[in-house]
Amino acid sequence: MAALQGKTIIVTGASSGFGEAIAIACAAEGARLSLVARRQEALEAVAAAAREQGGKALVCPADVRADQQIQAALAATIAEFGAVDVLVNNAGINVTERSVSATSAEQWREMLEVNLTSAFVFSQAVLPAMKARGDGLIINLASRAAMFPNLGAGVGYSASKIGMEALTAVTNEEGNPFGVRACLFNPGAGNTPIIDRRPRQYSQEEKLKMIQPEDIAATVVFLASLPPRVNIDLLSMMPTKS
Repeated sequence: MAALQGKTIIVTGASSGFGEAIAIACAAEGARLSLVARRQEALEAVAAAAREQGGKALVCPADVRADQQIQAALAATIAEFGAVDVLVNNAGINVTERSVSATSAEQWREMLEVNLTSAFVFSQAVLPAMKARGDGLIINLASRAAMFPNLGAGVGYSASKIGMEALTAVTNEEGNPFGVRACLFNPGAGNTPIIDRRPRQYSQEEKLKMIQPEDIAATVVFLASLPPRVNIDLLSMMPTKS
């Protein structure tokens, strides 16, 4: 049997990068995918690729900054597939401006809304049913900036990812007694479109040394396929060569 056969998995930020790869890899293992992002056309392409792998996929266009759209995506998922087994909070953005001096208050607020608040709202929405059922997994895809905040990652991005560390810890404290697990997954530099928002531009050779989307996807499949008795609360990943 496929590792994720019959599991319903929500993936936010599913239209490209890590989210796209996660969706396709989970579909190949038999999962039923709910794909959340703003760009419907891009989501439809990911859904088609997921179905080609043998999985089922539901497209849920939503702006994760809007609570009502998050609730609508969750309602559509439950109506289509039933209970949510795994939530992957992957949606994230960054900006070119990274310093305290250069980052605007508007940029700061947007990064926290997309990177952190959306993860909180999604987690809050799925947690009661997971607790009642006695099982469930929330994977918060953060960054090594949660462990080592730095100017390269940026003040807003680093702050949002440190916030995900707190969200994960409190989710585990609340959820573990009921069989609900949360994992803070902190990858280093990854070869996704967000890397192009850094002030420094990287060559193709440098990008190939970074963590690739398929590396993240394989790790999410691993986490989601572990038995309920096992909780990996923190997973850090970095490129072998930098």
